[in-house]
Amino acid sequence: MKTIVVEKSAMNVIGLMLHTSFKDGRNKTEIPPFFHKVLDEKRLDKVPDRINENQLCLFRMQRNNPDFDYLMGVEVSELKNMPEEMTGVTLKSSKYVSAKIVKRGPEDVGKAFEYIYKSWMPKSIYIPTGAPAFIYYDSEFFSVFNSRGYAGNPMATVYVPIKPLLIKKILRFFKLLK
Repeated sequence: MKTIVVEKSAMNVIGLMLHTSFKDGRNKTEIPPFFHKVLDEKRLDKVPDRINENQLCLFRMQRNNPDFDYLMGVEVSELKNMPEEMTGVTLKSSKYVSAKIVKRGPEDVGKAFEYIYKSWMPKSIYIPTGAPAFIYYDSEFFSVFNSRGYAGNPMATVYVPIKPLLIKKILRFFKLLK
């Protein structure tokens, strides 16, 4: 899997929240129908102050806790005009490790996160910041998905916020970390 480190500006996101869990695989049975219901009902189309047609799915998690919040939302210029049933989140500017994936279901997303956290991160000078990770759906996803569905292999990008760990930088400098 190809990854790159990118710098992203702060983003305001408004969307619909699902509280779910990794316990008993709840996330695998709850997220896909939630995702498709929001898309099919065009629930995010009415969000005011949208800055583009893209969508993102945000994962707000806490260490050692299987429960998490999944926000399906859109980028907005400000959070002031948020519809009552929706939630707003501001993502601070940050460095991210990103991976472009073929997104056909939750397994593809899981594989990307697993690769980033278990393969890429230990070999890098970075650690996660603890801020929400997200999947970004732009025209590379929607142009394919809207015409051919998942069979067309739509592309999405996974972003995990990272920061350098000084000790890892030092070890890398002395070639003790590959």
